[in-house]
Amino acid sequence: MAAYLDRWETAKTKFTNETGVKKPKPKGFFKSFFNHTGLTSALKDADAAVENYDKTKPADQPKLVGKLEEKVAKLTRAINSYLDVLESSAKDEEADNNAKTELYRNLKVLSAELKAINTHALHAVQSRKIMLEKGLGSKEQAAKMMKTALAAACASAVAAVKKVQATPTPAAFNELFKVSDPPGRKIQVQLISAGNQVKEGKLTELDVDPAFIASKLTPWQGNGSPNNVLPPDATKDQVLKRLEEFKTLLKLALHYSQQL
Repeated sequence: MAAYLDRWETAKTKFTNETGVKKPKPKGFFKSFFNHTGLTSALKDADAAVENYDKTKPADQPKLVGKLEEKVAKLTRAINSYLDVLESSAKDEEADNNAKTELYRNLKVLSAELKAINTHALHAVQSRKIMLEKGLGSKEQAAKMMKTALAAACASAVAAVKKVQATPTPAAFNELFKVSDPPGRKIQVQLISAGNQVKEGKLTELDVDPAFIASKLTPWQGNGSPNNVLPPDATKDQVLKRLEEFKTLLKLALHYSQQL
């Protein structure tokens, strides 16, 4: 079940709590877009489309694929429009203060969260279409889903990085990385799949080896993995240093994902 609207509402609430200001108000057309239907209605519609699809009998699901694609395409357009607003606000904030302020960083968090929601919605469509293909086993389905699953995992990891950059404390880091299915594990699972497909000749070799990146993500694999935990007295510099270590691998994963 999708929960795109809940995820966005949670992001907006955190933004308000962190910055002490309301989310940026779009001007002109975008003001109308935000305050009425636009993004909120697109999120609701996408949530409903996924939920309706998943509740439908498998035999009837092929009839709903078109509607699901339509609602997710609408969501993508709405997200892209509002991303323009957030990016413009962030640029103005940086220019006005000649620095990446707290508000700037939290605007970047909102942008990253919307991008993550979009990639997850696109994966929701693609994965359901693949599951309708006849004659595919579970391993074959997972292999075909890898591309959009990896994009979604990378986007969520970027959002986690932006959140810690906005609040560089050990508590913020542990909240996002010291979990049962941390960002590094989500990416690693898909890169292992990609590596296996390269080995089997099902994927073309690119300039980055997915199996190599996957192996380097092992210290980021679980809630007890050494790199996913920081002591409560860790300093800001220590938090950011640990984050940079993860970002190095994330950049490689993103580079690979964008070439697929």
